[in-house]
Amino acid sequence: MRLIHVSDIHVGATSEAILDAAHQAIKAHPGAALVVSGDLTQRGSRDEFRRARDWVDAVKLPTIVVPGNHDTPLLHPGHRVFKPFDRYRDYFGDLTRPLNAGAARLLPLNTARGWQSRANWAEGSVALDELDEMISEGADSGAVPIMVCHHPFTPFSGAGLTTRTRRGDVASERLARSPVRLLMTGHVHTPHIERIAPGSGEYIALSAGTLSLRLRASPPGFNIVDIDADGLSVAPYTYNHETFEPLPTARLDWTEASDPG
Repeated sequence: MRLIHVSDIHVGATSEAILDAAHQAIKAHPGAALVVSGDLTQRGSRDEFRRARDWVDAVKLPTIVVPGNHDTPLLHPGHRVFKPFDRYRDYFGDLTRPLNAGAARLLPLNTARGWQSRANWAEGSVALDELDEMISEGADSGAVPIMVCHHPFTPFSGAGLTTRTRRGDVASERLARSPVRLLMTGHVHTPHIERIAPGSGEYIALSAGTLSLRLRASPPGFNIVDIDADGLSVAPYTYNHETFEPLPTARLDWTEASDPG
């Protein structure tokens, strides 16, 4: 089963050339579903959301989307505090729901916030009751449960951005003890895969790059993820002037203790 994993499109801070090239590369490697792990827009404007939805729809795959911190209205502080995701829901609410894709059950979790009582409002935050609800739904589905959110629960080794997700350590421990085997995220703007083992249990954390011009340690890119009974293979595709080209594929197997089958 193949998933196309994109993140951090940042419509308003990208180029049509990058988005068109990504469309061409995705259509050349069709998958069972498109996974978009947040930051579809740059400033959370309605025009940016409309253009982002047009891009997602043009992929023509079953799609799951979660919001990122940039998907709140940047220029409207009141809206950002009191109704941060109204615009997002207007354009993507129908795609923010559990989705069956082949043998997998994709589970959305919102880790973005419009405002927080700390200096960096862009950092993630996990609502543990919502996490538990998604874990329970995945466990009851009879499929391989995969969680999708914007922020990694814990910092990645060597990523271009150090994350400080509120309640991330607790969330990571709960996920590791659950049937969920894969966490698909964005935010760091670099492709990364890592096995996370916080005490008992483990899961695989996977981040996609960005389809924007807001670069950190990597050029624009996205992931092609192939999942089988033994584990997953990830091919990061990166933008090289006009086209997306694959980097070497990374492979991680499920361990016997965490075999989703």
